[in-house]
Amino acid sequence: MIQRSILGNLTTLLAMAGFLGFAGGCKKQVAAPPPAAAPIPPQASRAYPDSRSGIEEQFADILQVVRTNDEASIHQALDTLSIPDANGWIAKHFAAEHVEQEQQAYQQALKKFQSHVWWVTGNFGKNPEFILKVEESQIAQPLSDVGFEALVPRPQDAVKVENYRFTSTVNDPKLGNPSWVSSFVYLDGRFRMIGGTYPFWAEGLNAIRGPMSLPPEVIHGRTVQAGAFRHDTKEPGIDAIVHIEMEVGRDGLVKNMKVLSGDSEFIPDAESYLNEAEFPKMPDDPRLANARRIWDMEVVFFTPRSSSPLNP
Repeated sequence: MIQRSILGNLTTLLAMAGFLGFAGGCKKQVAAPPPAAAPIPPQASRAYPDSRSGIEEQFADILQVVRTNDEASIHQALDTLSIPDANGWIAKHFAAEHVEQEQQAYQQALKKFQSHVWWVTGNFGKNPEFILKVEESQIAQPLSDVGFEALVPRPQDAVKVENYRFTSTVNDPKLGNPSWVSSFVYLDGRFRMIGGTYPFWAEGLNAIRGPMSLPPEVIHGRTVQAGAFRHDTKEPGIDAIVHIEMEVGRDGLVKNMKVLSGDSEFIPDAESYLNEAEFPKMPDDPRLANARRIWDMEVVFFTPRSSSPLNP
């Protein structure tokens, strides 16, 4: 009886071991399910209306992504602010000789813009009351075809540019209250950054239209224009360049001039042009009592349009 009991128990144990081994083998043979693909954030594929409220909504969605602190999702959200196939878009709209230069300019501008948006939303977004208020902003005056502006590359066909001002609704004691203007094109249901007040291809207008540049004038049949601290070189369309160091008085008039370089035959006209110029007056501020304004001015003489190889 004892022997049978032992044999019976042994048989039962062997049967159980076999079953467990079989079950274990079956488990090992079952293929593990493939890892789930990362879900695409809804804002990455969402379309927004071409309006002030549309761009405000687009940036509100980006803010929500930034608040997750998920870097991969944040980069994906910021990338939706770029022109799809930017290099192709630029090649389509610009003359071949300017394409490479403008492609690089766009990538630099985009990187700065994305970094700025992340900084603002990342820092101010910690406050639950923070939103970016968006308002329409005036479009910059179109590029002129006279003087320095004539040298600026531009799209060969019409590009609809939209400017918007962004302002924080929260004022931080240390970081202040950020406000800035950016320009966009509307493509594929979203706003795509193309620059600041001026689009990336015309960023130099900040200096050309600034207080340290003079408006163009016609002297002896040539357009003449001067700007401070420029570094132009002779090229088709430019006949001469004269560099003059000058001091601007508190009244905005030129006090002293010293010719640094230039074609001798153009120097008298360059000096006459600068002598007649008026610059902004010095503010009546005691802290500026001893301030001096000494600028290196570049006076450029442009080829008359009737004989310019660029404008036959």
